[in-house]
Amino acid sequence: MDLSFLSEQVLWGISVGQLIVAAVLPLLGLLAQSVVRRLLRRVMSRLRKEGDMRVVDDVNRLLTKPLSFLINVVLWNGVIGLLNLPEEPLNIHSWATTLGMVALILVIAYCAFHVVDVFAGIATRAAEKTETKLDDQLVAPVTNTVKLLVALIMVAAILGQFGYSATGLIASLSIGGLAVAFAAKDTLANIFGSIVIFSERPFQIGDVVEISGVEGAVEEVGIRSTRIRQFDQTISILPNQTFTNVEVRNLSKRESRRVRFEVTLTHEATVAQLENFLDSIRHSLAQRTDLHPDQSMVRLTKLDISGLGVLVQAFTISTDFAEFMATQEEILLRVRKLAEEQELPIMPAKEVRLSGEIAEPRSS
Repeated sequence: MDLSFLSEQVLWGISVGQLIVAAVLPLLGLLAQSVVRRLLRRVMSRLRKEGDMRVVDDVNRLLTKPLSFLINVVLWNGVIGLLNLPEEPLNIHSWATTLGMVALILVIAYCAFHVVDVFAGIATRAAEKTETKLDDQLVAPVTNTVKLLVALIMVAAILGQFGYSATGLIASLSIGGLAVAFAAKDTLANIFGSIVIFSERPFQIGDVVEISGVEGAVEEVGIRSTRIRQFDQTISILPNQTFTNVEVRNLSKRESRRVRFEVTLTHEATVAQLENFLDSIRHSLAQRTDLHPDQSMVRLTKLDISGLGVLVQAFTISTDFAEFMATQEEILLRVRKLAEEQELPIMPAKEVRLSGEIAEPRSS
C-alpha cells in the first residue's frame, strides 16, 4: 500500500498525515467522558465493596466531568503541537500554544477544586461522627482556604504564561502579606484564637458558657468571632482572641447543678421541732430520684439574734436548666409545706427581734 501521500504538505507546511491525526484526536476527546466513567468505576470497584458508598458516589459525580475536560484539553494541546502552526507574519503557533496552556491550567484548577470537594465530603462525614460540633464548622473554612490557595497558584501559573515571573508575584504577595499582617494584627489574633478553640475544644456548639461576664449558649464558632445567645435572647459576638487570655467557664460540663438555700426560723421553734424538721427534709430529699444520692445536706448552721438558720443543699442529676429550675421549685415548696405542717414560724424578710416582739421596718 502506497502511503507516501501522507507526507505531502497541503497547508503551512502541514502534511496530510498530521491533518488526519489532528482530526482524530478531537474525536477521541468526544469519548473521554465515557472512558473516564468506566475507569473510575473500575478503580472504585474495590471501595464500593469495602468502603463508604458515599465516597464512591462523590468521586463519580464530582470527578467524571472535570477529568473528561482535562483529557480533551490535553488532546487539543497535542493537536496544536502537531500542526506546527506558522510563526510569521503572525506568530499563530505561540498564541495557540499559550492559550492551550492557559486552558490546561484552568482545567487542572477545576479538577483540583472538585478533588477538594471530595475530601471535604469525607471530612464532613467524619466530623458528624464526633461528639463535638466544632469539627463540622471547621470543614468549610479549611475547604475554602485550600481552594483559595489553588486559585492563587492558578493565577500565578497563568501570569507566567504571559511572561510574568511567578516567583516575583509570590514574593510580592509575601511582602504584601507581611504589611497586611502588621496592619491587621487583631485579625491574626482572632485567627490564632480560633485555632485555640478548635485544638483545645474548651466548648462546643450548644454548650452554656460564661466568658468575660457573658453567659449563654454557643451558637456559632467562626474564624474571627464566636456567637453566643444569652438567656435574655441577646446575641453577643466575642472576638476569638478573647479566649486566649480570659477564663472560660463551660457550665455544660458540670456533672450536676446545685440547689442551695437557707430557711430562717424564729426562736419560738423548740429543739424537738428543729430535729423533726431537719429529719423531714432529709427524708424528703432521699426519696427523690432526680438528685444525686448521698450528696444532699440539711444542717442547722445559724443560731443568733437574727434567728435559726437551716441550710438545705442538694445536687440534681440533670444539668438541663429547665429541669433544674423545676426540681428546685419542688424542693422549695416541699420545705415550705413541711414548715407549715409542723407549725414552724419562718422569719419574714427584714424582720428584727426586739425584746421578744416582732417589729417590722417602717415603709418609706
